[in-house]
Amino acid sequence: MNVEFTTNALARMLDRAIPEAEVRAAIESPDHLGPCLEKCWHARKRIESRTLEVLFTRDLSHTRILTAYWQEVSS
Repeated sequence: MNVEFTTNALARMLDRAIPEAEVRAAIESPDHLGPCLEKCWHARKRIESRTLEVLFTRDLSHTRILTAYWQEVSS
């Protein structure tokens, strides 16, 4: 499957120290996957002690990563 990272996604991944491999892992084998807004998906994956959240769009042959971030730890 072809995966495209938007300019925004690449900038946020750099700001948040999120490797591309972890984003790919989150969309390929998420712990949670569900719809988010219109035509958008939300994937959640636990990686070590943190949870990665990825927002993306997808059709049969193309995935477009919109943004990625670490879930805030609740106190």
